[in-house]
Amino acid sequence: MCIEIIGCYAQTELGHGPNVQGLETTVTFDSQTDEFVSHSPILTSSKWWPDGLGKVSTHAVVYSRLRIDGQDYGVHGFIVQLCSLDDHSSLPGITVGDIGMKFGSGAYNNMENGLLRFDHVCIFRNQMLMCFSQVTREGKYVQSDVPRQLVYGTMVYVQQIIVSEDSCTLSRAVCIATR
Repeated sequence: MCIEIIGCYAQTELGHGPNVQGLETTVTFDSQTDEFVSHSPILTSSKWWPDGLGKVSTHAVVYSRLRIDGQDYGVHGFIVQLCSLDDHSSLPGITVGDIGMKFGSGAYNNMENGLLRFDHVCIFRNQMLMCFSQVTREGKYVQSDVPRQLVYGTMVYVQQIIVSEDSCTLSRAVCIATR
């Protein structure tokens, strides 16, 4: 079995840390082409740290600020192809790479973490994650009745699991070190 599509989750940006509402990467709808145009306007809008992004991922779920006719509709997810499936070269307008060695003990240096920037990259409209909101062909924004706060529930749940599992691992290490 050959795996052709490998994905990652690209949300964190160099300049915003955990502040999701502070994302600077934009996705602007172009009704003339029925596409979104993704752009990383400044250095701090670079996607930074996603696992698997630097070398192996061919696609990413990218979280960016949605803009339609100059109005900001907040953060939304988009599936974006990053590399050619033939030779793994970056697609036009996309800068992708590995962030290299990490500072500290080197415990994370066995993990591949990447960076990602967009320079006016076209994304088909149907590549927007449209479960909770949609953009019509005409450029009309349609939001579901689900409260926006619930959209981030899964992400917060996963972060809670990570903290919980890390605390268990840390407690084992402290126990071993104490003995």
